Amino acid sequence: MNIMGFDRRDMLMLSNLFRMALTDRYLGSALGTVWAFLSPLMLLGIFCFVFTFVFPNRMAGATSTLTFVIWLFSGYGPWLSISEGLSNGTASVVGSAGIVKNIAFKSELLPVVGALLGLVPLAVSFVLIALLQLVNGTLPQPAMLILPLVVLLQLVFVAGLGMFLGALNVFVRDTALILPNLLTILLFASPIFYALTAYPAFAQSVLVFNPFYVIAECYRDPILNGRLPPLWMLAYLTICASLSLTGGLLWFRRLKNFFDTRL
Repeated sequence: MNIMGFDRRDMLMLSNLFRMALTDRYLGSALGTVWAFLSPLMLLGIFCFVFTFVFPNRMAGATSTLTFVIWLFSGYGPWLSISEGLSNGTASVVGSAGIVKNIAFKSELLPVVGALLGLVPLAVSFVLIALLQLVNGTLPQPAMLILPLVVLLQLVFVAGLGMFLGALNVFVRDTALILPNLLTILLFASPIFYALTAYPAFAQSVLVFNPFYVIAECYRDPILNGRLPPLWMLAYLTICASLSLTGGLLWFRRLKNFFDTRL
């Protein structure tokens, strides 16, 4: 079976590349896989401290500190995943120059591997949320069965953006340097730390279509409220993911023939 130019052999190659990247990323360090949990935990801890002790009046979407922490994790965890996936995807082609130049395979798989690596902090966030909900006495709700679909749509969305940025980074190396600053701007420009109602009315009508906000809400509704995300959000996220993947693939395949001259 062939889907968008990928067949079964490509899926096997994707699996092997992902295992290699995961091993190099975590098992190659002194603390190994501990970093997979420690890094997102430290970031989440910092923001929890800031918004519960420094700015306690900013506890949006919550009636208690514990509820706010769960609210924060359920939005910031997906953002960490997106940020990690985009950063890895952007650097994936340049960072694997030796493989790209010496092994015959579909190099489009490299940004997908980057997006898959972003699922590690998401999994850590889910574990922390489950533990906090257990402490809070909240049981898993049937609506949470929609979460695998949300994860899949997020993965497709990030993989498409990663293909675009990964190919661009081959020709404009500043892309990987600019991205962290751009992601920081996007983070604070998106309703991740604050409820949408905290923004001016004119901004709300625009921010409601922010894909990063939509992704966060698609996680928060099932986790916090025990209900399915609004149908329009799922449809909108599906459209964004489809356009991202299609556009990213077309862009990547258009430029990949020139990679050898720039790597």
